[in-house]
Amino acid sequence: MAITAAHVKLFRSLPLPRGGSLLNIGEPNWYGDLPAGDALDCGDGTTLTVAIDDSDLFAVAAMFYEATFSPSRVVSIDLHGTPAALQHDLNRPLPLGGQIFDVVINHGTAEHVFNIVQVFRTMHECCTDGGLMVHESPFTGWIEHGFYNLQPTLFYDLAAANNYEIVLVAIETIEPPTIIRLESREHVSKLATADKLPNNAQLFVAYRKRGYGKFLVPIQGYYAQTLSEAGNRAWLAMR
Repeated sequence: MAITAAHVKLFRSLPLPRGGSLLNIGEPNWYGDLPAGDALDCGDGTTLTVAIDDSDLFAVAAMFYEATFSPSRVVSIDLHGTPAALQHDLNRPLPLGGQIFDVVINHGTAEHVFNIVQVFRTMHECCTDGGLMVHESPFTGWIEHGFYNLQPTLFYDLAAANNYEIVLVAIETIEPPTIIRLESREHVSKLATADKLPNNAQLFVAYRKRGYGKFLVPIQGYYAQTLSEAGNRAWLAMR
C-alpha cells in the first residue's frame, strides 16, 4: 500500500515529534488520489498541498513526511524501493546495530512478510520509549494482495500484551474515501452486526510505546478471557 488521502488525514492527527527520527518498514510512495497541486483538508484546521511533480511518487511521500514532522533521520527498509532504501528480508531481524527511532511506520508491508511476527517484534525493538508505532494493514477484501488480512483483535491484543497506549484505531477505504474511527473493539462488532464494515478496507493503528520491555506475543483476547461481556457475546455470535 501507499500513502492515500485518508492516510494523510489520519497521520496528521497524530502527536508526531517534530524533528524525530523515522524508520519506514516499507519505503513509502504516493498512491495518487491526492494529485500534485491539490490542497487536502487535514481535519485539524490546516491543509496540505502536494507541490511536487507526482511522477516521482517516492519523492512526494518523502515531501509529505518532511512537511508533517521534519524527521531528523530517515531509514527505509524495502526490497523494491529507491536506491536509498536498505534492502533487507523482513522475515529476519534488522541489522541496525541497536538503533532506535521516534516513529516507526509499517506502510502496509507486514502482510507481505510470511514471518509477520518478526515485523511486529522489529518495530517494537526499534522504537524508543514514548515513541509512536503506526500500522496500516488490509482488513476486509484486498484479495490476493498479500499473505494476510489483519483483524482489529490482533492490534488490541498486541497492545495489551506489550503495554502499548492505543493512540488511534480507524478503518479507512480509498474508494469511496472513508474514515471510521473506532471507539473500542466492541465498536467493530457493532459495525459488523449492522453490515456497515466497508469492503476493501484497511486498518490504521497508532500506538505509543511505554518502556523498553521485551516484545511479547499476544494471546487472542477471547482465549485469554480479557474481553468484556459484550465482546464475548459478539465473538460467539459472529463465529
